[in-house]
Amino acid sequence: MAAALVGLAGLGVTSQVQAQTEVTTQGVLDFSYGRFEPSGLYRDYSFNSNSLTASFVGLTVKHGLDGGWTPGINLEAFVRFQDLRGGRRNDDPILSRNAFAFLQTPYGNVRVGRLQTFLFDTTNRFNALGNSVPFSPALKHLFNSGSVLGAQGDFYWNRAISYTSPSLEGFTVNVMQAQGETEPKGSLTGANVVWQYGLLAVAASGQRVYVNDGLEDPTDENVWQLGATYNFGFARVFGLYTQTHDRGLEVQSKLTSAGVSVPVGPGTILAQLGWGKAHGLAVSRRQQTLSAAYVYPYDSQTDLYVIGMDDRVRGQTPGGSLAVGIRWRFF
Repeated sequence: MAAALVGLAGLGVTSQVQAQTEVTTQGVLDFSYGRFEPSGLYRDYSFNSNSLTASFVGLTVKHGLDGGWTPGINLEAFVRFQDLRGGRRNDDPILSRNAFAFLQTPYGNVRVGRLQTFLFDTTNRFNALGNSVPFSPALKHLFNSGSVLGAQGDFYWNRAISYTSPSLEGFTVNVMQAQGETEPKGSLTGANVVWQYGLLAVAASGQRVYVNDGLEDPTDENVWQLGATYNFGFARVFGLYTQTHDRGLEVQSKLTSAGVSVPVGPGTILAQLGWGKAHGLAVSRRQQTLSAAYVYPYDSQTDLYVIGMDDRVRGQTPGGSLAVGIRWRFF
């Protein structure tokens, strides 16, 4: 990463360099207690660190140069209060959320390192419950329900490089290429196009994951997604449609979700409904998940919330989850 940062910084040097260094910290601390019971699993009464938003802490250092060129680094780590450890799980790296060097230019932005995928970004943006992986049906089905229904691989890619174009008439193009883990070798490609026009935003995303260790059957999957959101003023609506085609498992899935955000009293009601179905030579899975939350902004940085989920997979016992928590954001 140090070598990448030096190289990116070198690209931004101009004849008249007047630099300004900026160091900022950022993060979200989310702490909740409740009953957690996905469909088909045992209920668990416990504390959690990502019911509404995954808890993380981070640091950004950037160095402004003449001409709008700004190199820098971004380092972020997930934290788990329930067992006082870092990462989303025990096998996560120390800098589990983001760890990249970047270069911001008038011609677009380049990042190199460990990056969050653009497919996760759009799924997060176009659903009412945002990046609540345990409760959001859109994220749960695509990234937290196993490879049969959802996307293969993690939603953070190692050894990745991405480019984000400047906005042109509301259009932004994002592309990413990664090699993934050191072993087994892989090729991971993702891209999306986002269009923002007033109160309307739409996006088209796609990614391909191919991993082959030469021993087991290779992972070979394509994912396509369409998303939209519109703010009516009295309510904001969200919609997502996603298809996966896993050639290795010979499975295809279709995921649909719709949501709404409605201001009610001093807070906001968030609700999202998701349907997922997968079929293949030896696979038939159907899942329906309904989640809702009430979020009360205690102050500009602190939210109090209650969040619940009804999760049903055909052939399994239904699951019901409910949690109350507090979220504190700092920038």
